[in-house]
Amino acid sequence: MDSPLPLTCFPDPDQYNTKIVKNYIEKYIKSTVPKGDLKNLDKDFKYSFVLDRFSHVNTIKRPKIKKNFLTRKQRKTLNLLKLPKNGWNYDSLAPIHEMWKQYLRQNLDLAKKAPTCQDQDWTNFSTIIAKSELIGAKITIVRSKVPSLIGMQGILVLETKMTFQMVTPASEIKIILKETSVFEFLLDSMKFTIFGKHLITRASERSVKKIKGHMIPNL
Repeated sequence: MDSPLPLTCFPDPDQYNTKIVKNYIEKYIKSTVPKGDLKNLDKDFKYSFVLDRFSHVNTIKRPKIKKNFLTRKQRKTLNLLKLPKNGWNYDSLAPIHEMWKQYLRQNLDLAKKAPTCQDQDWTNFSTIIAKSELIGAKITIVRSKVPSLIGMQGILVLETKMTFQMVTPASEIKIILKETSVFEFLLDSMKFTIFGKHLITRASERSVKKIKGHMIPNL
């Protein structure tokens, strides 16, 4: 069992060409295959193997480049999640507010006037507003479960999942919970009212999140 095969089983190493190898294989198979399987042997020889037509190409695997992002713990350590309490100047935020108004005009692609709730474009119009960036908007709290917040206004400088952070005309930063308040902002001659409970999500997620068609306020 462990003895090597005789050399007569192998073709001459100097005669490795297609025709000789093919004839040798056919002759060897015919001499070893049972007689009952010789009927379709000529047909079986005509089968071609697709993998035999292609040579294997060694591809160089490039190492994956890991993207370096700051974790939430690292951002918290660097104080990137909180704004400073002092040193704000309300008047210096005016250019940011003007940039935001220009951005929203382009985002809404307004014609002569905004559509009404009876127009066909109303759903698309309201969805764009709900997904738009609000940092830079001058917002006013018109309703709230905290009476002392009603009437407060300022320019929005940071939005988190649960809060709006804005700078008031007194150059003070205020943190307002979204869920308990209703906000208004102006764009040219249009006034928009938004319920904070419908914006309880991160701004980056809100831009791709599906907006509900019917939302019932509770304030």
